[in-house]
Amino acid sequence: MAPVRVKSTVQIHSELAFEDGSFIYVDYTEKDKEDNRVYETTLEDVAKSAGLHREGDTYEPRLIILGQTAIPKGFEEALKGAEVGKQMTVEVPPERAYGEKDPRKTKHYSARAFERNEVPRPGSHVEVDGQIGTVLSVGGGRVLVDFNDPRAGRTLIYDFTVRSVVEKQEDKVRALAHRRLPSIKSDDVVVILDGNACTIQLPEKANLLNDLQYQKAALAREINKNFPGITTVHFVDTFLFKPPEQPKEGEASEKPASEQAVEKTDKEKEASEKTSDKL
Repeated sequence: MAPVRVKSTVQIHSELAFEDGSFIYVDYTEKDKEDNRVYETTLEDVAKSAGLHREGDTYEPRLIILGQTAIPKGFEEALKGAEVGKQMTVEVPPERAYGEKDPRKTKHYSARAFERNEVPRPGSHVEVDGQIGTVLSVGGGRVLVDFNDPRAGRTLIYDFTVRSVVEKQEDKVRALAHRRLPSIKSDDVVVILDGNACTIQLPEKANLLNDLQYQKAALAREINKNFPGITTVHFVDTFLFKPPEQPKEGEASEKPASEQAVEKTDKEKEASEKTSDKL
């Protein structure tokens, strides 16, 4: 096993702070050691300076469940030995990151295969048979596409800070809900645990989300995966309505039209009876 090289004044000790199953929130930037190219970041200012910023994306500490979240082993090992609030940097070689480049994943295609769209240019991304690849070269009617992960064969640098640790089970369920539904704040999710059942009440605005039923089912599976003792997950839909306005002091309340119609009919009947008596 290749050692994980840590470049920080904070050392990773043999006694790890976290273990598999720990829920931690992490801010990090993943970049290439050689050319300093940023591949991934949770920090909005870094995303902007690296040209990766996208409107609508959420920039905040990422929930990482150690032993489950798909991150490079070298980075995960560094996280297990990290200290909350400490800025750290770890250098991860290819064998502990995304592996070496696989030459079998580099393929030639006829340029005619792309004629439906604009002929791709070197550096652009294309999708072929459900796979996303990077165009390496175009020439002689041929297009060379690399389906390796762009980080394969690269030594990566991670600048990271563990922001917080999620301890309570209810908070872990809220964290899972926010990860599945990023536009819903974890504090807006009500979680009730009762034996082997978990009840989740989402805020009303969740009803406007696309694929909500699919996301609920996926969230339920994630809850059961992390907490096998929970075998039933209930979701409570919320719909809020404004209460009727109360009349101000001294003002008569306006009665419904139906009641007003009944009163009018009664008054007309009373007036008719009085007229008959006079006759």
